[in-house]
Amino acid sequence: MILWWAGFALFGVVTAVWAGGSALASWREQRAGLVYELTPRYRGAALRGAAAVAAVGCVCASGVAVGLSPQQQRAGAHAEPPPARSARASAAPTRTSPAHTSPGLLTVGHPSGGQLLEGTLPGVPGRLRVWLPKQYLGRTAPLQVLLVRADAAELGSVLDGLQSAAELGRANPFVAVVPIARCDPAAYPPAAALRRALAARFHVRKDAQGWALLGLGAGAPCAVAAELAHPADFTAAAGLSGHYEALVPLRAPNTGAPGTAHLLLADAFSDTAGQQSAARLRTALATRPRTDLRTVATAQDFSPERQRFRLVRQGAGYLTELLAGPAAAQSSPAQSPARPSVPPPAQPSARASGQ
Repeated sequence: MILWWAGFALFGVVTAVWAGGSALASWREQRAGLVYELTPRYRGAALRGAAAVAAVGCVCASGVAVGLSPQQQRAGAHAEPPPARSARASAAPTRTSPAHTSPGLLTVGHPSGGQLLEGTLPGVPGRLRVWLPKQYLGRTAPLQVLLVRADAAELGSVLDGLQSAAELGRANPFVAVVPIARCDPAAYPPAAALRRALAARFHVRKDAQGWALLGLGAGAPCAVAAELAHPADFTAAAGLSGHYEALVPLRAPNTGAPGTAHLLLADAFSDTAGQQSAARLRTALATRPRTDLRTVATAQDFSPERQRFRLVRQGAGYLTELLAGPAAAQSSPAQSPARPSVPPPAQPSARASGQ
């Protein structure tokens, strides 16, 4: 191979010398005609010059190829060790450190500046997602938790709204737990098992007073139904942009459920159907004892996604108000600066924190 490139280089040198000399001679010939006022024609000289440049390029390429040939031969002689190293690495996969992973949960993204994990938790049926806000790291006191019921297409609006409300001081930073299975208002989530499993893995509250429900769209009736059926398992629930026709048969008083059910039904200002559905549910629950129900329909923006974003901020502010008492009793001084901006209980918090 080296001899072949050397011969090619020699041919290129000869061609370059001949073409260059011929181009120079043609150029001089055309210049000489200027004395007799003849029009010079440099086309031939240009073509010969181009041939000379091409020949010089061939010579340079040949030189590079000749210089690289010994290195390629030496590299080929040592090409076997890398497979041996990869084989050793694949033979011992357990050496990778699992310090930042958990059995059953893997990081799948970082939406809204936080960390989103997906998988399973011991003792909890089905797969779920766990979102840790950016305030989770370095927090001295355990964070409160929201059990979120929302479709995957709406999850981005939920997380953006929660993070925005926390950064504006309108709500506490929440850890969000999102079951992947489509919600069923008749099915009740395993609240006690979920609290134990999540508290064993993350720095969150494990008591019922540190947990609340938030449902958006099709998930709103699931969140409201869980709070109505078991108000002692969650502090409150916020149903956002929901339709509650499936819950209207629950108008009979549920005397077997201890505690008071705290509910917020929030709809966009332009969502007339949602407002009518919330009004029907309010009428159906008028005779149910121990039910604190608020409705609000003030969220406005230029797109449905932005309206969902504002609804989530309203819901986060309302849940922060309901969680403020238990949270203050168990929080550290590092958490207190976020709470003075929360509206006092005497005011309708959803209206105060929505826009």
